[in-house]
Amino acid sequence: MCSDPTDIAVLDDALLRLRRLWSASRSPFVDDDGITAVDVSSLIVVEACARGVEAGTEVVVGDVAELADVTASTASRLVDRAAQAGLLLRVESSIDARRTALQLTPAGASLRERAVTARTAWLADQLQEWDPAEVRIFGTLLARFADGLAPSRGPGDRFSP
Repeated sequence: MCSDPTDIAVLDDALLRLRRLWSASRSPFVDDDGITAVDVSSLIVVEACARGVEAGTEVVVGDVAELADVTASTASRLVDRAAQAGLLLRVESSIDARRTALQLTPAGASLRERAVTARTAWLADQLQEWDPAEVRIFGTLLARFADGLAPSRGPGDRFSP
């Protein structure tokens, strides 16, 4: 089934304008001390770890790479940065002694909770004029779209006109 090119153009334009989400996410998020800025990549690492905890699974660097849509080596550097910030620990895997698992520290769990609260409050503010049914439909369709996206390809793959 092929969509109308005009509808696709409207979606393309809307997605380009969503850069506002990234601009909003670059607002400094501070740690518990109220002073130390938290790197956005550390928030992603913390989120990957928290999702693993919620799913009852062990989290490894590959899980961070998948959520962040980066290579394993990049994810490893992000994990190192989050560990240095005291947000997580590298521990021996209970599944495979050759692997290292990631475990949130209390500071990491607290950061995740505050980040979720901040994100959802911001979203609620942006959608306050929407009908609740519209928000539900939008959420369902956006989740479906996100679930269907293929991971990014390597740096050699570029969009071609």
